[in-house]
Amino acid sequence: MIVLDGATGTELGRRGVDTRGALFSAAALLSEEGIAALRAVHAAYVQAGAQVITANTFRTNPRKAGGRWRELTRLAVRIARESGAKVAGSIAPVEDCYRPDLRPPPQVAEAEHREFARALAEEGCDLLLVETVAAADEGLAAARAAAATGVPVWVSALAMPDGSMRSGDDLGAFFREARSAGARAALINCVPPAGVDVGLGAAAASGLPFGAYAHMGEVDPHSGWPVTPVLAPEEYAARAAGWLGRGASILGGCCGTTPAHIAALAALSPIRHDPCQPDRRLAR
Repeated sequence: MIVLDGATGTELGRRGVDTRGALFSAAALLSEEGIAALRAVHAAYVQAGAQVITANTFRTNPRKAGGRWRELTRLAVRIARESGAKVAGSIAPVEDCYRPDLRPPPQVAEAEHREFARALAEEGCDLLLVETVAAADEGLAAARAAAATGVPVWVSALAMPDGSMRSGDDLGAFFREARSAGARAALINCVPPAGVDVGLGAAAASGLPFGAYAHMGEVDPHSGWPVTPVLAPEEYAARAAGWLGRGASILGGCCGTTPAHIAALAALSPIRHDPCQPDRRLAR
C-alpha cells in the first residue's frame, strides 16, 4: 500500500490560514505565517506515515495565481520537498473543479496544463497528480500534458452517485483513456467515502493500480469546505480497509481529513512500495 497525505486546505484553515479566496490553500504561500503553517502540515503528515506529500499547487495555475503563478508554484514544490517525502505536483482543473461547465475547450486546456505541468516537472516533482477531475476532456488533456514531461502521472476523478463523472461523462471510459494517455494510476478523490464505494470499480477496471482519497466533514458555510470530520480516524480506516479488500493499493485523504486519519490508514498495512512505481508493471 502507498500512503498519501490528507487535506491541505482544511488543515491550513485549522491553523489560522484564511483559505476562502480564489487561491484557496495557495493563500498560505503569500505570508510567512502561512508558509510556516504549510511546513507544519506537511511535516505532520510525514510523521503520520504519509509517503507522498502533494505540493500546494492546486490553485497556483496561471488562471488562479495570475502573474505570480510560477513563483508560487516554485515555492509550493520547494516547501513540499523539504518534507523529505516523495512529492506529487497537484494539477487541478483550471477553473472550479465542481463546475465542469466553466472549463475551456480541450485544446486551450491542454496548452495551459502543458505549461503548468512543465513547471512542476522542472521544480523536481516526483510525480504529477491530475486530480479532482470533473470532465473527461479536460482530465485527458491534463494527463497528456503531464505525461509529455516524462514524470509519472496519476489521475484522480470525482465520482457521482450514479457512477458517472460530474460532467456526466462515463467514469470507466475516462480511466481507460487516461491509461492510454500515459496515466500510471487511477484514483477517486474529493467525494465522501460512499462516493469512493461507487467509483472504485471504474478505477479498478482501468487495469492500473488504483485507490482513493475521500473527503468528509461538516461544511463551513463561509468557506464551503468540510471542517469537522464526520468519520473518526479509526472509522475512516475501517472504510478504507474495505477498499484495500477490493484491490486498492493507494490511499490517502481529501478535504476534512487530518494527520490522525492518515496515521490510521498507515496502520492498515506494513507493505510499502516506491510511491512513484505503485506496481512493477509500471517500470516497463
